[in-house]
Order: sequence, then C-alpha cells, then structure tokens
Amino acid sequence: MIPWTTTSTSPPTSASAAEVVGSARSFDALPLAQDRPEEAEGRLEGLAVPGETILSLYVHVPFCETKCAYCDFASWAGRGGEEEAWLGRIERELALRGQQADKPLYSVFLGGGTPSALSEKGLERLCRAIGEHFLFQPQMEWSMEANPVSLTPAKLGIAKDHGVNRISIGVQSFEPQLLRRMGRAHDADQAREALDLVAGSGLRYSADQIFALPGQTLSQFLSSLRTLLAWNPSHVSFYGLTMEPGTEFWKQHEAGQLSEADEDLYADMYAQGVECLADAGICRYEVSNFAKLGDECRHNEAYWDTRSSWLAAGNAAHGYTPHLRWRNPRGLTAWSNWADEHFPMKGLIAEELDVEQRWTEEWFLGLRQSKGVDLARMSVEFPSKVPPKPAIARRIASGHVEVAGNQLRLTGDGWLLLDAIAVELSG
Repeated sequence: MIPWTTTSTSPPTSASAAEVVGSARSFDALPLAQDRPEEAEGRLEGLAVPGETILSLYVHVPFCETKCAYCDFASWAGRGGEEEAWLGRIERELALRGQQADKPLYSVFLGGGTPSALSEKGLERLCRAIGEHFLFQPQMEWSMEANPVSLTPAKLGIAKDHGVNRISIGVQSFEPQLLRRMGRAHDADQAREALDLVAGSGLRYSADQIFALPGQTLSQFLSSLRTLLAWNPSHVSFYGLTMEPGTEFWKQHEAGQLSEADEDLYADMYAQGVECLADAGICRYEVSNFAKLGDECRHNEAYWDTRSSWLAAGNAAHGYTPHLRWRNPRGLTAWSNWADEHFPMKGLIAEELDVEQRWTEEWFLGLRQSKGVDLARMSVEFPSKVPPKPAIARRIASGHVEVAGNQLRLTGDGWLLLDAIAVELSG
C-alpha cells in the first residue's frame, strides 16, 4: 500500500511530527534562555520563536461524539463531562503559550478530536481565550474542524464572531453503509445539512473524504466526490485508509476480518479522484489536499515549511521552531495532571533535529507539495550535502519527477511513489 496517506482530519504534521524518535529526550535537558521572570522558571520560558519566521498556533480538543474505527488520534468519546475542567486547564496553557509568542499569529487551527463537540459555552470560552492571549495578523487564517452531527448554527456563529474564518468538515463519505462501517456519528443527510450551513455562512470551508475503505468501490468514491462538488467547495482533502495500530479497523484486520484495498484499486481511486477535482478547478497543492487557486490552507502550508514555527496547546499537541520540536503529554489524564503541576518542562518530550534529519525532512515535506523541493534553497541551507544527480536523472527519465527552474517536483505516477522517491533522493 501507499504509506503516505492518513485518515486524519487534522493537519498531518500537527499529529505526526510529534511522534518523537531518534534523539528524543527530556525537554529540560535543552539549553533554554534565562530571561523570563522567576515565576516562569520551570516552564517553557525559552521558546520565543526566531524573528524571521511566521508563527502559528494549534489547539487540540480531545472530545468526540464517537470514536471512529480508523482513528488513532488522542481523542475520546463519552468524556464530555470533563469539559469544564478541561477548559480551565486549556485557558491556563493558552495564557502560557501567549507569553511565548513574540509576534502576531499567521494562522490558528482548532483540531482534535472535534472542536464542534464542545458546548456552546465551551466553544465561546476557548475562542475568547485565544483572542485574549494572542495578537493576530490582519489577514490571519483561523480554521476549526467540525463534524456534521455537532456543528450547529449557534456554534458556527460563536466561532465566526470570535474570528474563525475557515471550517473543515469531516464528511468522509455520502454512502450510508460506509459511514456506519467507519463508526461515524452522522449520516448522509446530516452531512448535506452541515454543508448547506457552512456554504451559506460566508466562511471559507473544506471537506474531507476517505478512500480505500472496506468494501468501497471506485464508483462509490467518485460519486461521493461529485456529490460534494455540488456545494462548490474551494478546498477538499482526501485520504487513503491506513490500518493504524490499536484502532478498530486494525483489530479487525489482525483478526482476519478485514482486508486492505487492492493496490491497483487504491491507485485508481487516488488518480481518478485527483482528476475529478481538477476538472472542477480544485487542484492538488499537496498529496492529499486540493484547492482552488488562493484557497490553500495556509496553516497546513506553514506545517510543511521548516522555516515556520508553531505553538501548541492541549494533550498530544506538538510545537516546532527551527530546528526543535516538542510534544505535550498524549493522554488526557496525563495532560491534565501536567497542567495541574503548572506545565513543567519535564513533562515534555523534545527533539533537536541534526543535519541529516533536517535534510531528509526537507525532501519529504517538499516532495509532498506540488511546488516540490527548492534545490537552490537546499544548496544554501545544506552546503555539505549534494542531491543524488544519478537518482534524479533516473526518476526524470521514468516520468516520476521533473525539474522546472530550481524546483524538483513529482509528476505522473510519481505521486503514488512519494515515500520511495523521498527515501531515494534524500539517502
């Protein structure tokens, strides 16, 4: 199967960048600045981001209506009774993160989990806290994930009043049996009603779809995409199903009750899905993300640019500043205990990226975008590294990559071989 896909409706990097590997170590072992007040000692006082970078914010909301069969994210159903206590803690963490922000925010993303699963009061408190503790750039993008079953006119109005200007809706499919198979809380009619709501709101919006689901046919996937296009979205994300360890689908797969999609079918779904959206003027700008010109998700693009920085709040949330990334405690209980201890650095896991890691990451993040890898920038940032010219020549000859000016980018079937090509060219 093609390993680059994900079934997350959150920006991929916000979740995956934090699975710290290699040189993971306790955060309090890192050299941190000592220019904060004494009362901040033992917190993240040294994480003001470099002045030349843009700054974003990710906030993780851990609550969901149901736990979907494909989801391995740090989210839970049936814990809504903990919302009040969670709000108090997330407000305190946002106050701390606001102290670390040295510039107005370029983008905000409320993900999870399901932010729209919060109560109206809870959503209002969360949005207000962000506004109180951060400055915004004039054209800042503020996205919020939502599920059809919990997005109401009142919640949409609250979000909009506080500055949310982009909604990401987890539609996933319009096929009733597939929605049930995934364990989604909504049905097809509720998806249509949610799309009606956001389409009439004046906000930018995106909708997600999943392909390669158990029993899903090519015609079903394309039918769902075409149904979605009736609302004229300016942004669509679609992801191929992966069997993540610990999920319900993974358990069924391990028990021999569920098989992965045939590789040819998987490739056909992806290729024809790309073509379907392109015909509607929604073009691929990243391997799983498609937009009309100018409506790309700026928060996602910040994740894929290693010169960017982002702060993060909530359990399992990941932050980054060149060339350091860190992760909050993953579990809701673990994060709550950490918050009650005033967010000590010892509760974090951090990783400083060495030259080899940064080189590899530039290839993976660059190739996953339609603009590709900037070879001129690579030569400046990595003067000791040389791109493998023979391997590049072979991939050009095979039609998998092309070079236009300084940009090396995937083309044709190269998109289906993203990981293999990135490994080959970065090795």
